[in-house]
Amino acid sequence: MILPDMDGRIAVVTGASGGIGQAVCVGLHRQNVSLFALDREFDEGSKMSEWCRPVLCDLIDPRAIETAFEKIRSETDQIDYLVNIAGIDPKYTLEEGSAEHWQEVIDINLRGYYLVMREAIDLLREGQGRSIVNVSSINFRLGIPRRSIYSASKAGILGLTTGLARELGSEGIRINSVSPGWVFTKGQVQQYFTQPDDRAKHLAHLEEKQAIDRHISPDDIANHILFYLSEASAASTGHNCIVDAGWLLE
Repeated sequence: MILPDMDGRIAVVTGASGGIGQAVCVGLHRQNVSLFALDREFDEGSKMSEWCRPVLCDLIDPRAIETAFEKIRSETDQIDYLVNIAGIDPKYTLEEGSAEHWQEVIDINLRGYYLVMREAIDLLREGQGRSIVNVSSINFRLGIPRRSIYSASKAGILGLTTGLARELGSEGIRINSVSPGWVFTKGQVQQYFTQPDDRAKHLAHLEEKQAIDRHISPDDIANHILFYLSEASAASTGHNCIVDAGWLLE
């Protein structure tokens, strides 16, 4: 995919060190976009620093977000794109999920997105691309046991996105969300598809639920995110793009 309007622009990506985040960073790099890659840790063997600027930032800490953007502002006075991907997905029954568990998930998965956008908005106003993409999930539509807190945080991302669409749209800044289905990241494969019995069970479940037989990759999600960042989607804001191989069929 070649998106000429992205050439030479600047992006900030959270959750950048692995999975969908890393795929987005690679995709942006291929479009000749300069990158600030935010994450709470980077693998020692990672070579991302060779082609982007890694910035340590734990979204659970508001001060860490402020510090990260202080660093970014010291190196640029504008950005063109912001992608919020970082998140956690622990499982708790209603009885297990304490106030502390609730707060941790909501702080990272939802409040963190809001605070990152709040810190980035002055830089986006000075940019040209002026596009934000927040990553949600179809999970909150599925009623999966032990996922109520996670689902609430992901549903909240859609409300946050539409809630800002008109406010930011008046300044020419677009904001959309992308909601993946089951993505075959390294972590998901290790957790669900390593043991033969588990692999067979989960693949059978996907075959039943998805309209097309495809193992959704991080690159599949990254391609949709890049589309919503680029001028190819210039007429879209406040939209939620579902990328689930036809699970929900909407």
